[in-house]
Amino acid sequence: MASTILQILITPITELAKLLVVPLKNEVGYLVKFRRNIEDLRSKTTELEITRETARCTTDAARRRGEATTQDMEQWLRKTELIMNDVHKLLGGLREEDKGKFNFCSTNLSSHYSSSKRAAKLLKDVNELKGSLQQIPVSQPAPPPSIEMMPRGDFEAFESTKVAMGKIIEALKHDDNQIIGVYGMGGVGKTSFIKEVAKYAKITGMFDEVVIATVSRNPVMLKIQREIAEGLGLQLKEETEHVRSLRLAERLKQERRTFIILDDVWERLDLSWVGISSGKDRSNCKIAITTRNLDVCSEMYCNVSIIVEPLSQQDSWELFKKFAGDVVESPDLNSVAKEVAKECGGLPIALVTLGRVLRNKEPRFWDDAVYELRQSRPLNIKGMHEKVFSYYDVCVEDLLRYGIGDRLFSDDLTLDQARNRVHSIISNLKASCLLLSGKNEECVKMHDVFRDLAILISSGNDYSFMVKAGSGLKEWPCNLNLQYVMRMSLINNEFNMLREQEEYPELILLLLQNNTSLKAISDDFFVGMKALQVLDLSNMPSLVALPTSLSFLTNLKTLCVENNNLKDGSALGELKSIEILSLRKSSFDRFPEEIKRLTKLRLVDLSESQFDEIPANVFPSLVRLEELYMGGSYSGWEIKETTSKRKATLAEVLSLDHLNTLHIDVGNLACLVEEIINRQPRLNKFHIHVGDKFDWRSTYAKSMCFNIAAHFGVPKPFMNWLESFLQMTEQLSVVNWKNLSSLEELPLECFQPLKHLHIQKCHFQTFLSSTLFERFQGLQELQIFSCLKLDTVFLSNNIVPESNVLPRLTNIHVRVAPCLTALWRGVAPSTSFQSLKHVKVEECKLVKILFPLAIAKMLNQLQYLEISNCDVMEAVIGYIEDHEIQMGTSSGQLNNTCTGIEYTHTIFPQLQSLKLQHLKNIRSLTQPWFLLVFPTLEHLTVLSCPCLKLPIGPEGLQRLIEVRAERKWFDELEFENNETKISLQKCFTDTNSSTQ
Repeated sequence: MASTILQILITPITELAKLLVVPLKNEVGYLVKFRRNIEDLRSKTTELEITRETARCTTDAARRRGEATTQDMEQWLRKTELIMNDVHKLLGGLREEDKGKFNFCSTNLSSHYSSSKRAAKLLKDVNELKGSLQQIPVSQPAPPPSIEMMPRGDFEAFESTKVAMGKIIEALKHDDNQIIGVYGMGGVGKTSFIKEVAKYAKITGMFDEVVIATVSRNPVMLKIQREIAEGLGLQLKEETEHVRSLRLAERLKQERRTFIILDDVWERLDLSWVGISSGKDRSNCKIAITTRNLDVCSEMYCNVSIIVEPLSQQDSWELFKKFAGDVVESPDLNSVAKEVAKECGGLPIALVTLGRVLRNKEPRFWDDAVYELRQSRPLNIKGMHEKVFSYYDVCVEDLLRYGIGDRLFSDDLTLDQARNRVHSIISNLKASCLLLSGKNEECVKMHDVFRDLAILISSGNDYSFMVKAGSGLKEWPCNLNLQYVMRMSLINNEFNMLREQEEYPELILLLLQNNTSLKAISDDFFVGMKALQVLDLSNMPSLVALPTSLSFLTNLKTLCVENNNLKDGSALGELKSIEILSLRKSSFDRFPEEIKRLTKLRLVDLSESQFDEIPANVFPSLVRLEELYMGGSYSGWEIKETTSKRKATLAEVLSLDHLNTLHIDVGNLACLVEEIINRQPRLNKFHIHVGDKFDWRSTYAKSMCFNIAAHFGVPKPFMNWLESFLQMTEQLSVVNWKNLSSLEELPLECFQPLKHLHIQKCHFQTFLSSTLFERFQGLQELQIFSCLKLDTVFLSNNIVPESNVLPRLTNIHVRVAPCLTALWRGVAPSTSFQSLKHVKVEECKLVKILFPLAIAKMLNQLQYLEISNCDVMEAVIGYIEDHEIQMGTSSGQLNNTCTGIEYTHTIFPQLQSLKLQHLKNIRSLTQPWFLLVFPTLEHLTVLSCPCLKLPIGPEGLQRLIEVRAERKWFDELEFENNETKISLQKCFTDTNSSTQ
């Protein structure tokens, strides 16, 4: 009993002792291990310090590479810093006697215990930190720089700027304003202005993300998408434009509030193709565009359009003074400086540029600047500020010809090589915004502010210029020190007579064109200009003779006498050094045969000039001639070369060894004799017109046009000559050649280089059969006009061609073919016509169905389709039995897939514009009837198609921005979903009301 009671008492005590031993052992251990814990902590802390410094060096290197430190690494460094502070605090707080050997008899047991316990805890943390570093990434790609960090540059917020900024910020606050337009003249500061708006919107938290992309005049979709993506920290790796837009759209949906700025927009940009959703999908995103043209704001459906005005006179002065310096306040400069600032018309780019140029310059430079700025003769260009948005168009070819005369190119360059150099220079200047594209591809233009600035700079260096173009001068400029002027432009003045002048020993270029009042130039006018190398006397309709003093211009290299009515051009024969001679659009009582003495000529331009006859033996003397332009001027070549010939022959021209460019007309095909075949020059460029006059324009380097008399056969000499040129021809026009029933009658293997083909008033029944497909693989554009017997355009003769049919063809235009019944008959590989983008068919009275269904399915690139005045047309796309069976599609298969309106089919997936006009019999786009989907259709025009029902599914109308039709037809349209018609109503235009 006693033992039992004892056991009952001892057991709890034993268990309690067990529980107490371990903690007591640990606690005592802190005392025993005091020294070791302290030393271990000190050692490990030293190692951690080394590790931390290594990590810092690594993160600093990453930052220098533009990378961002990861949050985990930042947190590790912060924890390390805190623990290191705790360690140093602990170690630094130990008393001197605590640093010795531990003794249980010590009076400081409590301090040793707490220090050792703290050291053990810190040692554990130090080891964990040191070990965890290996698992932590040091850096990651840095996020895109925040918009608020963007430097201000030259931007100054003046009162007018603040008002416009306030309007934009207020517009951004309204949910209904999704797209905001900012417009104003070039150089007014729209880009700097909108960047300041962007910074404000980001700093104030109006938007989570603010990104800017530059669109420019020639937008590159990849560049625009990439700039937006980079601003969002997104990498676009996809190659196709469409997939990139989807990725970008998905990324934009992830942001709560995004502000996208599209800078420098010149024309309408499809936001959906960029990747910016429309309508409700764009609720979390606002867009601002900057443009020079208010019309662009309308085309982009801007909810608000805000103008950035030029600076006021006072603000202009303040900005100009900032860059020109306080010296403009001095009595000597104040008045002229204010005049310079005023002449800039409130344009910041001009004020800043001129301020910098004139800073610290002497007063004479300021006086000259005012004078030059006053000479601007602005053009009235719609929508542009008259003073500061004037442009001066310059023909690129003129620049080449002046440059050759001015010796700007190496003598060992051919004219064509020099021309390439000119285009390269112009491309660089355009890229720098110092030049812009002109009225056509052949011209460039310069803003008058940059023109004035160029004049100002050039007048201050060794290459002295004098420019008084359009200054209204009636007398030769005097009271000026012109002794050392080298280049002088007096274009477009009001001279009546040019008399003898003083010596101009340094003058090498003189431009006098467009002095339309000028009636005479004295015979001694050029006596003192012996160094002259470039002279332009064009567009002087009252000038009837060239002065005899031209003979003094022994160094003249380029002479332009264009668009003049000269009775006598004999003075030209004295210009023995001349290399470039342009007489285009000029008329002569007789052809100046004295040209044959100009043996150094490299270029002669007689385009559209008028003269009755070119004497024999003129061209053989021009042994260095590289380029001859005679299009639209002369075609009466000698028919046969004889010893008694009176007129020039084609053989004379074609025998020139250095000739590489030839524009020429041949009126009589009898001129094309066998003898000239062996005299073919190596032509890099040619425009050759054979037969009667025909208004044609060549856009390719190598082109030919045949306007053949109705009863002309095909003689062998002509065919041999034709074959030699067709093997190089890129553009070919065949007109009125009634005896030519097929292209197969022309020489074989001649059409491989052909890109553009125009057929008019020929008696073809079939344009291209399967035997010719291989020969037209490079064809890009096809025009067939007024071919009254044409039945079929393409015929494959029921044999599947071995290769794709016309794989590069992009444009087809058929007009007035009253017997045409089909564009295509027969079979074709499924990837034929893979590049076709533009189809236009007019006045083809017998065509019932334009595209067989199988052909329509091939046209995946078609963007524009126009059909008009085809009286019996029933459908655009249809099932044609023979054709579909041969393509492997039976009528049963088609009917099975086309039963009921539920069936939809995506055909022409890239179609943007559809025009149907005066098709009185058309009832549907398809036959048999089924729904079509045009996912990219934007413009729809339906005129005088009273029976047409529109089988286009609602999903095929989502991108429509314009519907033009008669109101009656539109009101009778039926859709399953009434919302579709309501949405179409917003972009509908009644053609009846618009023409009244």
